[in-house]
Amino acid sequence: MTDPASHDHLAPTAKAGCCCAAKSAPAPTGSKTVEDPVCGMQVDPKTALHAEHDGHVHAFCSEGCRTKFVADPDRYLTGKAPDPAPKPAPKPAPAGTIYTCPMHAQIRQVGPGACPICGMALEPELASADAGPSHELVDFTRRFWIGALLTAPLLVIEMGGHALGLHFPWSPQTGAWIQFALATPVVFWSGLPFFQRGWTSV
Repeated sequence: MTDPASHDHLAPTAKAGCCCAAKSAPAPTGSKTVEDPVCGMQVDPKTALHAEHDGHVHAFCSEGCRTKFVADPDRYLTGKAPDPAPKPAPKPAPAGTIYTCPMHAQIRQVGPGACPICGMALEPELASADAGPSHELVDFTRRFWIGALLTAPLLVIEMGGHALGLHFPWSPQTGAWIQFALATPVVFWSGLPFFQRGWTSV
């Protein structure tokens, strides 16, 4: 008859630090188990690994889970991943950087600007991953939102009476002056770059 001990080499062995291996060895039946805060596995606090945080002792199924917890306990206790590290601010283009037009390579100047031929924004001749934000994008974004803020009441005043039957407590002449006051900065300030580039092209 074969000795059962002779087959011990066939039994799987649990490796320290491996959650999967630890899960193959459940807690004894009837024992009170607690949850591993890292992997969620139910473990026997009598035989599990432990770590203390803020006066509370936590049990772990393996050394791997314990190491992760010790490195960042708040992540596993609150269920919230840590905030990502802030990205470094983009570096502005060095002084003296040459800018050129993507459509007209003969246009070259120091610093950003607009192409006098087609009006496109000039770009650095040597592109860099650390280049700062687009000056044109920042400027146009600001002009867009301010223009939209002034256009919204203008749209209500002009179309409210026609589409919604709204009545305003001012005379038609006063309403015309209000619309003029709202529309003027939209056209001549928000749209200023288009007038400037159009005139330069001419």
